[in-house]
Amino acid sequence: MQNAGVRDRVQKLLEQHDQNERMLDAYWQWATNPTPPAAGYALEENGGFIATNLLIRYGEPAISVVTQLSDECRELRREASVFDVQQAVLEVLNGPVGQGVRDGVLARLHAGSPARRFLGAWLVARARWCFRQGPNAWIAGELDWSLGTDLETAVGDARSPVACHLFGESVAEADIVREAMAVGIVNRLFYRSQAGRMEPKLRPGPRIPLSSIAYADRT
Repeated sequence: MQNAGVRDRVQKLLEQHDQNERMLDAYWQWATNPTPPAAGYALEENGGFIATNLLIRYGEPAISVVTQLSDECRELRREASVFDVQQAVLEVLNGPVGQGVRDGVLARLHAGSPARRFLGAWLVARARWCFRQGPNAWIAGELDWSLGTDLETAVGDARSPVACHLFGESVAEADIVREAMAVGIVNRLFYRSQAGRMEPKLRPGPRIPLSSIAYADRT
């Protein structure tokens, strides 16, 4: 059961960062940390991964952002468990407070390069494969755990004759996973199993309405 007051504390804190997309983005990544409680969450190890994701996405060093994130989350954890804080962060960022982060993802996705146009088309096609259709359909989000694995297959899709015909020959050479990281569709985060196995894992970015991608060029 979630700590009764943690949601309100997280709401107030994240509202203070309302105009700071990088900080809210960092909070999303902190909350989607793939390392389980039994393996100790690996919060410190993930700090470097979060900073790298932010650097790739925004083109600016992010050590100060991650340091502030760690300090603020440490304070939140004085009165609530890591799990409760993570769930509260996700709930708040899925609401109006996270709109700037979602808008940033869409702006980068619609930047117009062949690789980004392919990525958008691939995400729409994947949503249909997963039977996500209708006005409330979405991509990414904290529950879309297979997105990272599926993205790794997109490299082969980008090299297909159809993709090269539709998006240009350059798409065959594009690093689609890195493009997805630069956009904010996924983040590469640190994972440690209970047995001690360590590896990076791709975890989904914020939930994006499918309609904002599928119909972006029709408005």
